[in-house]
Amino acid sequence: MTALVPRITRRIPFWRGQLPAPGPGPRRGGDGGGPGLCGLVFLFLADDQRADGSAPWRRGRSVLLELDARLAATHGIGYRVRALPGKDGSPLREPRQAGRLSRRRLRRPAGGLDFPRALASARAALQRDVAALRLAGAVVTRPVVVFYAVTPPLADAITAEEYGRLAREALVTWVVPESSAPLMPPAFDVAGTRILTDHYAVADEVAHLIRAGTRGCQVP
Repeated sequence: MTALVPRITRRIPFWRGQLPAPGPGPRRGGDGGGPGLCGLVFLFLADDQRADGSAPWRRGRSVLLELDARLAATHGIGYRVRALPGKDGSPLREPRQAGRLSRRRLRRPAGGLDFPRALASARAALQRDVAALRLAGAVVTRPVVVFYAVTPPLADAITAEEYGRLAREALVTWVVPESSAPLMPPAFDVAGTRILTDHYAVADEVAHLIRAGTRGCQVP
C-alpha cells in the first residue's frame, strides 16, 4: 500500500456515480453550476468499538460537521448530505440539506458497526436517492462518500467486495489520523480513491475536492 503523507497521497481521476432526493433545498445558479444542480454526499464516521466520547471519535465528528458546513456555503450547487452509518447501522431515510447535520446524527450504532452491511446499505440508499432526485426534476451530479476512519475497518473478502461496488458508483475520499495510516487496508485503495491524513484544514481540502469532482459532472 502506498504510504500516506500529511496531504493528498493520490490524485486519481474520479469515476461514475449517482445522487439523492432534492425537496426544498437551495437551487442555486451561477458559478457554472446551473439551476437545480444537486450533489449527494455521504459522510461516514468509521470506527471500531471505541467509546462515542473518545477524543479521536470527537475529532472525526468535528471534521465531518465542518465539511457539512463548508458544503452548505457552496454556490452553484445544492448539496444533500447523509450521515452514516446511522444510529441503528442504517442511513437516514432522507438526505438533508447541507448545513443541517447535527452531532447526534454522527454516532456509532449501539450494537457496533457491521461495516460490510453498512456499505451495502449506503449503496442502496445512494441508488434510491438518485432515482428520487431525478424524479423530482433535479440535475444530479456524481455522488460522493467521505469516510473518516478513526481506526480503518478490517477488509475481509466480503467487505472488499461491498466496498468495490460502492466505489464504482461514487467518488470516495478517506480521511485517517496519521497514527492510523499504517492500518489502512490495501483493499480500500482502489482506483479513483483519494486518501488523506488528517490535518487542521482537512475539511476545507475535502470540500474543495468534492466541488471539483462534482461540479458539471452529471450522472450518466
